[in-house]
Amino acid sequence: MEDNREKQLDDFIRKAVNHAGLESPANDFTQNILSKIIAETKKSTATVYQPLISRTGWLILAIFTIILFAFVIFGNLDLHIGWLPAIDKLVPNKIDFFDSLQQLRLPNTLVYAISGLVLFVYIQILYFKKYFENRYALN
Repeated sequence: MEDNREKQLDDFIRKAVNHAGLESPANDFTQNILSKIIAETKKSTATVYQPLISRTGWLILAIFTIILFAFVIFGNLDLHIGWLPAIDKLVPNKIDFFDSLQQLRLPNTLVYAISGLVLFVYIQILYFKKYFENRYALN
């Protein structure tokens, strides 16, 4: 009974396919498909990435920071303000940054924790960079 039903279904499908016939695509079918693919792969101008701070802006900030650090480390920070003598008491005449760093003692667990945190943050940055590169490469 099952064979008879399958045979009837097979005969019906054969008649339907023979009656419908073969359809052939249009002459420019391949060209139309390729033009649609090319149109979809072009980047949209609406989603163009523009950084908030340009490269020249970052360069100016970096130069300014380096000059500031160089002035703090190597510069003369003696401030003598004649018209406001009270400010001389608030501003130290000499900043011994490196001397205070030599006296700084940190516990070993804190040093290990900070170095571990830096290591794992670095690994996470690399992982997310690769993840987002792969995600945007597919789109």
